[in-house]
Amino acid sequence: MKLMILLVGDSATAPIDAHLRANATVLVHEELDPAEAITITGPREGTPTIERGGSALRALWVLEAPSREAAVAIAREAPGAEGTLEIRESFTPQDLGAPPDAPPPPLPPARTAGTHRYIALLRSDPAGETGIVPSLTAVAAMGVYCAALTEDQVMLAGEGLKASARGSRVRRAAAQRFVLDGPFTESKELVAGYLIVQTRTIDDALEAIRPWLRIHLDAVDAIHRDGHRVFASVIEVRRLR
Repeated sequence: MKLMILLVGDSATAPIDAHLRANATVLVHEELDPAEAITITGPREGTPTIERGGSALRALWVLEAPSREAAVAIAREAPGAEGTLEIRESFTPQDLGAPPDAPPPPLPPARTAGTHRYIALLRSDPAGETGIVPSLTAVAAMGVYCAALTEDQVMLAGEGLKASARGSRVRRAAAQRFVLDGPFTESKELVAGYLIVQTRTIDDALEAIRPWLRIHLDAVDAIHRDGHRVFASVIEVRRLR
């Protein structure tokens, strides 16, 4: 199965990367630049708030492992004495309604000269996590948005993550390892999905991902038809090294 491992906190990433590659199939490894970050909060009404700065997320890996339990076992043995490794399950196209024989997604566009890569991390609201698969309407809206970014040679990759109830954390303190299974109720680093884009500046990346704020708010409102509404959506934009 496909999973994501996120490193929260300062820790050397090279030894972790070598360990993961020796024990699993690593599809993606990215390191986030702590010096270049923007957080945008889009309220249901009014103007989005933009803050310079981000969370303690430092790196991520997308890998294939037999199960989440197997990925947790691998993460437990990763070298290092600090930081938290969070293991999360990724949505597959079939989870979102695609047929079993659906063709693979198209290859990403070529890198454009003069651009940098940025990752947009959609923050998950712990109080609003339901574990419900996004509706067909939400999936369609996201598909149209991503197709436009791809056509403009901006979007390089992206996927959604399942609710934190389908996740685990390995907290590291010296030689000790503490495993905590989700759901998680407190963490601004909790991620619901990501997009990787190529733009010339982080402000250009911010403009490219602004529509995602509204798509997320509309999707969550469609789930909470009983009157509960999420009044803000938060996306953190970070430069990739």
